[in-house]
Amino acid sequence: MKICIDSRKVEPGDIFYCLEGVVTDGHKFADMAAEKGASVIVYQNDLPTEERDGVAYIRVKDTVAALNEACDSFYGHPSHKLKMFGVTGTNGKSTITNIIAQIYSRKELCGYIGTINMKLGNVVKAPDLTTPDCVTMHTVLKQMWDEGAKAAAIEVSAHGLSRGRVDSVDFDYAIFTNLTQDHLDYYHTMSNYFEAKQLLFKHLKPEGCAILNRDSTTFEALKACTKARVITYGIYEECDYRAEEIVYGEDYTSFVLNHNGEKTAFKTNMTAEYNIYNMVAAIAACFEAGVPMEDIVAGAEFIEQIPGRMERVDEGQKFRVIVDYAHTPDGFEKIFQYGKNITPEGGKLLGVFGCAGGRDTNKRPKMGAMAQKYLDKAFLTSQDIRDEDPEDIANQIRGGFTELENVFIRDRKEAIETAIAEAGDEDTILILGKGDEAYLYGTKGREPWMGDNNCAREAVKMRMGK
Repeated sequence: MKICIDSRKVEPGDIFYCLEGVVTDGHKFADMAAEKGASVIVYQNDLPTEERDGVAYIRVKDTVAALNEACDSFYGHPSHKLKMFGVTGTNGKSTITNIIAQIYSRKELCGYIGTINMKLGNVVKAPDLTTPDCVTMHTVLKQMWDEGAKAAAIEVSAHGLSRGRVDSVDFDYAIFTNLTQDHLDYYHTMSNYFEAKQLLFKHLKPEGCAILNRDSTTFEALKACTKARVITYGIYEECDYRAEEIVYGEDYTSFVLNHNGEKTAFKTNMTAEYNIYNMVAAIAACFEAGVPMEDIVAGAEFIEQIPGRMERVDEGQKFRVIVDYAHTPDGFEKIFQYGKNITPEGGKLLGVFGCAGGRDTNKRPKMGAMAQKYLDKAFLTSQDIRDEDPEDIANQIRGGFTELENVFIRDRKEAIETAIAEAGDEDTILILGKGDEAYLYGTKGREPWMGDNNCAREAVKMRMGK
């Protein structure tokens, strides 16, 4: 027997919960679940078909709440046993959770769940959503506990919060990164989007710890909404964990961490200012969770490459190729600034990107404006187009241009290959939007994609004659 929310996966004896989704309603599939052998159907709305003999039908006020309670109990309350880190915000979730998992594992084994994958030690599973559904979440947390983990770091998306996917997860530490424009196709206003993010801190237990970005304009609102202990991090404002004396290199960063007057020197392979915010947030979380500072210093020196996040593609070529997941105006500005800083005088900064179809359309010209501000040439291409024409999307991005040289290449692989073929020895190419994701959303749904990182690597090899 197992708990199911997908009628296609029901087996005899299972319990099926009818959830109202964004696209469809699980109540429509209650009869299918019963036909496949479900022993119990849990629902909240009227069912479209009559009840079947031999099946127990339980009506509840809220199936999401009932599902959370059932999963937590059915899988043995795994999040109460594990030390739980939850990270939310627009940008930086994947990076911070991966850094926490790596550094905390120097003390005790820590798992990771998020956009990139679900990982414990050397065991890696393909991701589902940024924040998995309640059943998957508790299943994976139980597996992590059974396999020796003592902690888990989870990316917590706005959708995951507003859809109740983590309502029964017992977080010990909640970290906030930043708030910039994203998902307005769903939330419509930044206020609604922020309210969804706040849920992580509103629900955080009083004995928990909220780790907040002191430099963010959201700080005071987040501090006011939580009953938990508040710890701050940042670069510019006075805070509990502050990065000072920062030196940025092309492939490293050094800084001094000022923690309540105690100063500790750090050197890391993480680069760009936004990654120092990510690093300091992870340092704060690990230290508050009991990892000795000397272990954090040692762990921070070399962070394993996070796939598709500021990933350098180096096959011995002179020009620089960087693949990143950036897909918002703010994300673009941060990586464009970094790209500009590392490009030698006389070199050009080239960008390959598109924008998701069927999503927040008003960010497209804003992304174009960022490209205009920093790039020397843009290669516009397809990116999760869904039911839109990618050239129409490209033209909306061009609404932010005034005189930027650009070209539209429909096929994403061809666009990446073309940019790499054109690059001069002093140039930098930024390939943005998909990172390591192994799919593209096209007109027929989710389609296989080799990942921007793999595509770029093959294109560089081809140019190098390898």
